[in-house]
Amino acid sequence: MFTLPRHPRVTWQWLLAFVPVSALATPVTLPQALVAAQDYSAELSASRHQINALNNRADSAMQLPDPKLKFGIENLPVSGGNTDRFTREGMTMERIGIMQDYVSSDKRERKADTFRAESRQVAATSQSIRARLQRDTALAWMELAIGEQNVSQIQKLVDESSRQIGVSRGGVSSGSSLPASVLDARLTLISMQDKLTQAERDVQLARTRLSQLTGIDQPEINGAVPDVISLPVQAAQTDSVEQHPEIIQARREAEVAQAKSSQSAIAALPDVGVEVYYAHRADSYEDLAGVMFTVGLPLFTASRQDKDHAADQSMTMESNDRLAQLVRDHQAQLTSLLAQYQAAGTLWQRQKNDVIPLQRQRISVIQAQYRAGKSSLNEVLEARRTLLDSQLAERNAELEVARYWVALRYLAPREMN
Repeated sequence: MFTLPRHPRVTWQWLLAFVPVSALATPVTLPQALVAAQDYSAELSASRHQINALNNRADSAMQLPDPKLKFGIENLPVSGGNTDRFTREGMTMERIGIMQDYVSSDKRERKADTFRAESRQVAATSQSIRARLQRDTALAWMELAIGEQNVSQIQKLVDESSRQIGVSRGGVSSGSSLPASVLDARLTLISMQDKLTQAERDVQLARTRLSQLTGIDQPEINGAVPDVISLPVQAAQTDSVEQHPEIIQARREAEVAQAKSSQSAIAALPDVGVEVYYAHRADSYEDLAGVMFTVGLPLFTASRQDKDHAADQSMTMESNDRLAQLVRDHQAQLTSLLAQYQAAGTLWQRQKNDVIPLQRQRISVIQAQYRAGKSSLNEVLEARRTLLDSQLAERNAELEVARYWVALRYLAPREMN
């Protein structure tokens, strides 16, 4: 009699060993996959932390520097009869004071503006990451969905061919079929089985990729594949290029360069320091107090601050030029992408609506001839293999359309709840 081990942990391990992998699969729709990928992404989490850090730096930049406590002994004699004496020399004093540096509010404001501009740049980069993540996740989900449909169709043709070969073997025994025809049929079947193995491999790769992006173990397709033959609304919008996250990211980079230029434009404004002190002398002398001021002297602005400002201005102009070029490049890419999408859609529809029906009609005719004794089994299997090739071509064409559709659909990241 078969008995499970008594230890509870071992018992669960034995039970799990008999659970099929499909029972552990997690059904996931396309929107669910997109949300899971967004929540799972370490890149997006890192961007959020970076944005928080820059915002905190912007708040800190608005504050004055910490005050300084100054204390010590001044004018201690080191020679003569009063060496190392604290009370013999009238100028010897114990001094304590507070010093505060005052940085121009304009300089502090522009430094904070630079941090805020960098924060917006990171936020734009985060949007670019989200758009790329949504494209990759949607494509992996569709590759898995289309791949599973492909495997199902191939498996059906392989099963039908296997049954017919089994019938043909009986014909060899009875002498109604030649052994060579059965061998040819088996070779054709092996070719079809190779395509089935390749299709199953593609499904596993797509499932692994989807799991990598979403963090879901053994994801299983749930829901219908989107209608990829319909042009996404986002691609038809006139401002679609301007809303592309890479364009927004480049625009934010230009804003950072402009903020740095504004910051360096007033770098020559001097900082002011104020010190208030109290000095205690020997009992026979009066105590002292005073106020001291320090002011920076930017005497060489032409060779220092002006040079830095000129460099920042050049960086600003460079960023603006790169932005203009990027807009042109993306406009050309969008036009090319639309042309490729439309051409791929035409090829897919032709394969789906014209080629596949003709191949099925051809199989029906050859099967009728086979039943009438006018065609061989090998011709039937060859027609079925040709149908299989056409179905693979149709699935590949659909996948090509899906790739372009995803690229157009997720030009900018979609808000997912």
